[in-house]
Amino acid sequence: MKFKTKTKDLKEIVLSVSRAVDVKPSTPSLQGLYIKVKDGSCEVIGSDLDLVIKAKLNVDSMVDGECLVNARILSEVVRKMSPGEIVFSDLGSEVMIEADKSEYKLRKLDHLTYPKALLDNSFEEGNSQKLAPFELFTALRKVGIAASPEGGKPILTGVFFDNDGEKTTLVSTDSYRLATNTISNLPIDDAGIVSYRSLNETIKLFEDSEQDIYINSTERELHFYNEKYYTSVRKLEGNYPEYQALFPKENVFSIEVDKKKILESLDRSTVVAEGFIPVTLKVVDENTLNISSTNKDIGGGVEEIDIKILGLEVGDVTDFQISFNPNYLIQGIEVLDGNKAFLRFSGNDKPAVIQGEEETYQYLLMPVRTNE
Repeated sequence: MKFKTKTKDLKEIVLSVSRAVDVKPSTPSLQGLYIKVKDGSCEVIGSDLDLVIKAKLNVDSMVDGECLVNARILSEVVRKMSPGEIVFSDLGSEVMIEADKSEYKLRKLDHLTYPKALLDNSFEEGNSQKLAPFELFTALRKVGIAASPEGGKPILTGVFFDNDGEKTTLVSTDSYRLATNTISNLPIDDAGIVSYRSLNETIKLFEDSEQDIYINSTERELHFYNEKYYTSVRKLEGNYPEYQALFPKENVFSIEVDKKKILESLDRSTVVAEGFIPVTLKVVDENTLNISSTNKDIGGGVEEIDIKILGLEVGDVTDFQISFNPNYLIQGIEVLDGNKAFLRFSGNDKPAVIQGEEETYQYLLMPVRTNE
């Protein structure tokens, strides 16, 4: 195998595809990028089995062939090569990479051990639908903040696509908070539950693309693709929690607050609210909310911000207070659209619902008990 192309083009697809490769893969072959050259087209494949990323690049091919090269090392070498043209050659047990006055030889992995299923490009394209990426990707990022990190309960690491035929609600929760975002109907109705980490890598890959993007769903995977990139995301098995029942049936009162000001106050509060130290919100009077945090090892502080109370007479909620994990609270507010944030309360021992000026997004946050 031997081909020539522009360094910047090879660097782009190698770095993009490498994002699917696990640092500590389950099998040695998965630490590599599978590179195949045929008839002037170079295909690069990387995967951790949950996520597959493939990229195609037109090249000047001298010799067709295929090989498997360590993804981390290849990425570092290509990333640091000089601009201009780059030549990639298979020497048998090694590959040689040449650019300008640089020449590197890297040991190959056994490409015959690479999972054959990852090389299969076939799926029913007739079921593919054109995607409105901006709306979907924006909504996914908003709900993704509430997904459980990898390593937690598998089903909670994912985003649930709840499609009712007229609209699609994206849902994620780590059991401490829950985020939902309703968008126009997704063109497929069986997306299921998909790892947010894998979806986030897909977003990074396609968000700046000017090409049309298509989505396709099979029994086990969700596929996204355009003329250059392709991703296959494995669906998670299991039944998603009945999330609708978690929202309070009614809100006792709400607070309207300037989004920028409350975020600035919360950000300052986190200076002393290290670790698991909560922040406490307290209604002082009809126009004032106190945000306080106390750390016995560091100190404490109080922030005062202007608010507007909605839904009840002021006297009924004066001295109402509730505490939250400050980072979770910040994350829920900063993704809101518009300049206002609405915090809706049903009691100081019940979850609060946070919304912006658009009601399509809801962020439910469990309160934290304090010793006060």
